[in-house]
Amino acid sequence: MKLVTYQENNSMKIGASVDGRIIHLNSFLPTSDQLPENMVNIMAMGDAALHLAKDAISSYLSKNNTNLGTIEELVDLQSPILNPSKIMMGGRNYLRHLDELRKEGATRQEKIVTPPMPHIFSKYATAITGPYKPIIYPKIVKQLDLEGELTVIIGKRAYFVEEENALDYVGGYTIMNDVSARCLQAQGLLLISKGFETFCPMGPYLVTKDEIPDPQNLTVKTYLNEKEVCSAHTSEMLFSIKQFIAHLSRIFPLEPGDVLATGSPPGPGMYHNPPILANIGDVMRIHIEKIGMIANPVIAATR
Repeated sequence: MKLVTYQENNSMKIGASVDGRIIHLNSFLPTSDQLPENMVNIMAMGDAALHLAKDAISSYLSKNNTNLGTIEELVDLQSPILNPSKIMMGGRNYLRHLDELRKEGATRQEKIVTPPMPHIFSKYATAITGPYKPIIYPKIVKQLDLEGELTVIIGKRAYFVEEENALDYVGGYTIMNDVSARCLQAQGLLLISKGFETFCPMGPYLVTKDEIPDPQNLTVKTYLNEKEVCSAHTSEMLFSIKQFIAHLSRIFPLEPGDVLATGSPPGPGMYHNPPILANIGDVMRIHIEKIGMIANPVIAATR
């Protein structure tokens, strides 16, 4: 299933993308089986919620009336997850990206080592925005960059889980653009450089894990306007999603709806020669096989 969060009449609703249309799940469920209109709460319900979502889709299809759904392009899609308890960001997780960092670091005599365990930092939920919403270019930023990342949504509480069972705790997958202010990152201000409002576009869907049995077999492509900036494959990850989940679950409990971005593939704009950085008016696009695409225009800050 491709589950979505969307806004309609100033309210957030949970729906599904079916054949190019968005349906409101609760509109196709009996009153006694209504789902929460919040994806975190749906993840917390576990399999029961997913079964109800499938029932709603089946009910819609049985009516054989596409007018009961809204053409997807006309729907105000939001990030599938709006209020996670944690946004965990994998770093330095592709060997070719490490090579890029080593080349850049050589000019500063900086030693870039291969991480012995998954490298993690965080973003704040206030940075979250939708899959097609504008990215605000802050006035204090001089170098705006993009990083397309396969992103995991945790489906049930994971604490001290084993690697071989780790995918059992996945609810689904989505796309994230880890928007970055490189000028601030270069000063060691990692959290600030990635924490501005709108610096965490996600979507367009939460694709349930049954549709992606092997998340280490996906192509990730990043574009600035029509120029392909990055192309990689998730099999290139230094640490797999299984390893990330098993490792992090030994540090803190992973809760339903938590977000785990798995790291930037090689090729962010800053590491091209010359750099390919975003300007006002550009569009950042991320495409991940079996999930879809997000596309965010860059606009000027007004304050």
